[in-house]
Amino acid sequence: MPDFHPEHDRLVVRPIGEPVADADTRTGEVVAVGPGRPLESGKPHPVDVKVGDRIVFATFSGTAIEVEGETYLEVPEDEVLSLSAE
Repeated sequence: MPDFHPEHDRLVVRPIGEPVADADTRTGEVVAVGPGRPLESGKPHPVDVKVGDRIVFATFSGTAIEVEGETYLEVPEDEVLSLSAE
């Protein structure tokens, strides 16, 4: 797997399954987490999810990234709807 280093409060997510046309959400596994959004003090505000978490996010959230033939999504932390119970 590629070595991702997302910036700020961004997550790199491996989508689970294909998007469904009428579905509002998707599930994915977090494979990389940025250090957090910078505060006025310059220190980062830690991200609440960690590598390995399964998350639920809106179907059209994030930006697709293709690396070594596999598609990942870069998703801002504030677009995470919930942690998945799957």
